[in-house]
Amino acid sequence: MENNFIIIDYLNQNIKILQFISESDYQFNERLLFIKKLETFISPPNNKEAIRLSKIWYSIKFKKCTYPLEIYNNILKYDSNIKIKN
Repeated sequence: MENNFIIIDYLNQNIKILQFISESDYQFNERLLFIKKLETFISPPNNKEAIRLSKIWYSIKFKKCTYPLEIYNNILKYDSNIKIKN
């Protein structure tokens, strides 16, 4: 399977986002929306941090991965609807 990249506008910069092989189009689009949402949260704005957080968010939301509580709390700041395992 071939890598799928999309270029999005993030704070007036074009950034290239990789779609994971395991990521459906729906999941990828949701992750792109999450990245765009981070524009208003991350200070100072940082596209690498937004991509990093989106990968963690994706892993929690869709792959049901577990992380230390500190990381969960960080993601909850950006998506209060995410379901976290106890």
